[in-house]
Amino acid sequence: IDFVDRFNPDYVVILSGDHIYKMDYSAMVEYHEKHGASCTIAVRSVPLAEASRFGILNTNPDNTIYEFEEKPAHPKSTNASMGIYCFTWSVLRDALLFDEDDPNSANDFGKNIIPMLLTSGHKLMAYPFDGYWKDVGTIDSLWEANMELLARNSALPSSYIDTKAVISDSFVAEGCEVYGKVKHSVISVGCTIGEGAQIEDAVVMPGVVIESGAIVRHAILGEDSKVCKNAIVGGAYADGEKKKISVTSKGAVVEANTVLKPGDML
Repeated sequence: IDFVDRFNPDYVVILSGDHIYKMDYSAMVEYHEKHGASCTIAVRSVPLAEASRFGILNTNPDNTIYEFEEKPAHPKSTNASMGIYCFTWSVLRDALLFDEDDPNSANDFGKNIIPMLLTSGHKLMAYPFDGYWKDVGTIDSLWEANMELLARNSALPSSYIDTKAVISDSFVAEGCEVYGKVKHSVISVGCTIGEGAQIEDAVVMPGVVIESGAIVRHAILGEDSKVCKNAIVGGAYADGEKKKISVTSKGAVVEANTVLKPGDML
């Protein structure tokens, strides 16, 4: 707080780090200033079935917020907080200092700061956002966000693609060597996919090595991880069947001829 005070800002914008989106923050700050709010929260409508995963804002017709529910079991609306806040600095500073003195506080914006401001009578505004936005705070949502990229018309970036390689409906980033088969997958920079390897519905992070004969399906492979010869990661699914995403962590090694079952993590 002392560090920020040196700059004496009028407003402070706080962002979440586990979302994929593009937003003009200056427009949100102008909206906040125009409405004379103590706090403005970016919101996006989500399916009712997913609403309980988010902080839900219940609003009046003029977008003023009258209630904030943190991950409610039975949400009253589908206005999900994007975890993007614009605060009037003086209000935020006082709220943080007050919260810090409360030994029972979880020191959380959704659980403590926002409800406290509402209870104190501060004006809170919802800032509607209708652009692309994806919460990637779960394994499934991270996989889904990457899969959604495949629906866009975009040429494959340059990499070495062997004459025996087969690539369909996929992104392959620069610096890769592909000798095997890649279907409906995202392959990040600097990856190697060996001859006879099969990659399907997968998200492959930078620097991954998938050796010859390996099979990877419905998986996220962490940066610099390795799938050795003839190993199997994940499984295939029938249409409509619930998918379980297999995951390897950074630098993990799936040994030759072993199996990482659907939904397992290494």
